[in-house]
Amino acid sequence: MTANLPYYIWRLSNKFYSWHIPLIPFIIQQLLRFAFCCFIPYETKIGQNVHLAHMGMGIVIHKESVIGNNVQINQHVTIGGRVGPGAPIIGNNVIIGAGAKVLGNITLGDNVNIGANAVVITDVPINSTAVGVPARIIQR
Repeated sequence: MTANLPYYIWRLSNKFYSWHIPLIPFIIQQLLRFAFCCFIPYETKIGQNVHLAHMGMGIVIHKESVIGNNVQINQHVTIGGRVGPGAPIIGNNVIIGAGAKVLGNITLGDNVNIGANAVVITDVPINSTAVGVPARIIQR
């Protein structure tokens, strides 16, 4: 459990948010930010069994992002950004490599792999891998 402590702390803040308890989710979010150097807003929709590698170090997630189940997010990943309106939707069983950026109103399908330091600005279909800057899609 300790290896994924930021995820469990986020779940606590999200639970308080869903109960409409003011201020506590924000305080927990700031604790997460300062203790683990990651920014995961309590409003974000995140599924079950999400693994934030390396104690969530440097992970930044947009509050409107939707993250599916069984997703692995490695260190220094940015999900969101200001490339177009909206925020990313990430499917189930996705692996996002270290330093990757997933920007804009895009969708990553199920069973997708994103390479380290890739900059993803277009949709990635199911069962695909995206690598490079800007990311190009490689079918598995």
